[in-house]
Amino acid sequence: MMRLAVVFREKQIPSDDHFDRHFYILDEYYRMAMETGCELVSVITGRDCEWLASVCDGLIIPGSAKDIDPKYYGETPLDPPQRVDEYAVEKQLIELFLKAGKPIFGICHGLQALNVFFGGTISKINYPPHQDEEKYHPIAVEKDSFVYDVFGKEGANVNSYHYWAIDKLAPNFRVVAKSREDGVIEAIEDREHKIFAIQWHPEQSFRRGDPIERKFFENFTELCKK
Repeated sequence: MMRLAVVFREKQIPSDDHFDRHFYILDEYYRMAMETGCELVSVITGRDCEWLASVCDGLIIPGSAKDIDPKYYGETPLDPPQRVDEYAVEKQLIELFLKAGKPIFGICHGLQALNVFFGGTISKINYPPHQDEEKYHPIAVEKDSFVYDVFGKEGANVNSYHYWAIDKLAPNFRVVAKSREDGVIEAIEDREHKIFAIQWHPEQSFRRGDPIERKFFENFTELCKK
């Protein structure tokens, strides 16, 4: 059975007892795995990254409520630092899956992490129209891209929920989708290294049974099988 590594997220939930810290993945990824016939391997720490890259067929870096510490792209570090440095684990995973030649799919925070890893930067943006995953905004799509492979046309409407976006694009990436309203980069790809990333949340559309956006996961799993 095909295996996909998925980075866990950390969240503190107010509680009167010691069960206040949770590591999780969204239910949508579990459902995606069940419906596409693959197995998920969760990643919480960086201890077993090398082993994971050897036994998994691809990597998904999902959205996150955590910021990437600006120290990773040459700016002033967070003060105080975050309790959990998720990017530190993502950085190890990207390096190892890249070395192994295995596909990587980044979603929202995952797109930002991939851009930073390859030498790009991110910056905060004005929220609308990027701060409500239940609302949709138009994007322009480049032909001959993984996004075009899904939508089959040069425009689409996508959801969004983020307040960071790509500032300087890493040199290895091609921009394959932008917001029509403000030019925010919405999707990037590096086909040579089988790396693809989008700024919106197809897992939310997957949850609602969207026959179009579920193709992102179907196409990615097919690529991992190869």
